Amino acid sequence: MIDGKELTLGDQTFVCPPTPFACVRKYEDIFNGKMDATLNQMADILFATLRRNYPDLKQDVFEFQNLDIANFREAFQICLTVNQPRGIEPGEVHPGNP
Repeated sequence: MIDGKELTLGDQTFVCPPTPFACVRKYEDIFNGKMDATLNQMADILFATLRRNYPDLKQDVFEFQNLDIANFREAFQICLTVNQPRGIEPGEVHPGNP
């Protein structure tokens, strides 16, 4: 299990680890705060992230049983927060980076 932040979605608690690099590269503009994520992109990023600790997780089942409109944006925000260097807020550029 990769360390991260606990996240309760539906009736299940997950440990949200840092997002895998391949996903960060694919959605680089979102992680750098250069663009807002669509709902589909948020769902894909959140799923790819949780899959690191839960390899048997199926995206369609996860989205149907665990995600809802009430928890979706908060879950995505937690996912982004886990990926930020300490002291940097999501979307904030790290000093020294363009």
